[in-house]
Amino acid sequence: MSLEHAILGFLGTQARSGYDLKTRCFDVEAKAFWSADQAQIYRTLERLKTARMVTATRRKQTGRPDRKVYEITAAGRDTLAVWQSAAAPLSPPRDAFLLQVYFSADLSDDAITLLLKQRRAAHQERLEALRLEAVEASRDKSVSARTAVLRQAAFAGATATERAAIDWLDDMLDAISAGLLPGTEMSGTDGQKPLFGLAPA
Repeated sequence: MSLEHAILGFLGTQARSGYDLKTRCFDVEAKAFWSADQAQIYRTLERLKTARMVTATRRKQTGRPDRKVYEITAAGRDTLAVWQSAAAPLSPPRDAFLLQVYFSADLSDDAITLLLKQRRAAHQERLEALRLEAVEASRDKSVSARTAVLRQAAFAGATATERAAIDWLDDMLDAISAGLLPGTEMSGTDGQKPLFGLAPA
C-alpha cells in the first residue's frame, strides 16, 4: 500500500494531476525514498478513485488537452492518518548485490574488488545526490517549520543508509587488500584476523 499512501500524502497537500505526481512529486520530492513510473501512478489513482479515496475532475486548458486533477477525499484522509500513525513494516530483504557477494567465492580477489568498488561508486554518487536534494528541500519556504524539520530527518535517514553501505564496502575492500579473505595467497598468515571476525569453516 505504500504507493497509495504516498499519493494520498501528496494529494493531502494540494490537488494534482497524474503528471504532476510523477514529475514533481516522485521524480523530485520523494526521489530519495520512493520511485514510481507513470503507469503505476495512473493505475493507483484509478484504484483510489474506485475506493472513493480520491475524486477526479477535468479542467480545461487553453490550446491543450483537458487536465484531470485528483483531490483527496475525507475517506482518503482517514486512510492516510491511519497509515501515518503506524510504523511501516520492514520490507522483505531483497538485495541483488548482497546475493552476488554471497555467491562470489569462485571469483578472483581482483574481480570481487572491482565489484565492490563499482558498488561503492554507485553509493557515493547516490549519497552526493541525496545531500544536494536535502539542501534543495531546505530552501522550500512554502512548508511549515515542523514539516521542514521532518523532511530533513527523512533525508538524514536516507544518507545514513548510504554512509553505512559505504563503510561496509570500505571494510570489505580493506580486508581483501590485507589478504584476509580465505583462499588468497596472503590468507592464513599467523596473527591475522579472519574477515569480519568470522573464522573460515
